[in-house]
Amino acid sequence: MNQKNMITIDTKADYILIAFTGNLEYGLISDIKEELQTISLDTKHGYIIDMQKVSNIDSTGFGMIINFAKKVTTLDKKISIIVTDTFIHKLFAISQCNKVFPIAKSELQAKQMIKEESWLGELALSEY
Repeated sequence: MNQKNMITIDTKADYILIAFTGNLEYGLISDIKEELQTISLDTKHGYIIDMQKVSNIDSTGFGMIINFAKKVTTLDKKISIIVTDTFIHKLFAISQCNKVFPIAKSELQAKQMIKEESWLGELALSEY
């Protein structure tokens, strides 16, 4: 079964929710990367990346997230990532992205994380 790779962008009152679906892998995400480049940077708190419907992610997918993060953090905006799947969570740990970004289990928890000033990752984005 071939799952369609998609991106959904939902502008909320004080953050932007970016939801991915499918596989974020080499050769499959060129359209997603283009759409990610067009997202408005005008948000109060930051961005929530929802990975709940992602089946797999490789270094290309992580690279896409890191590049987006570098773009928005220059504006002092924060990013939180929703990961509920055990396999995807393990991939975040292997890639050490869980040391760069706060990982949430729900949109509510992710929203609280981007509003807080206290979360400091083990790795700075510039060190990743």
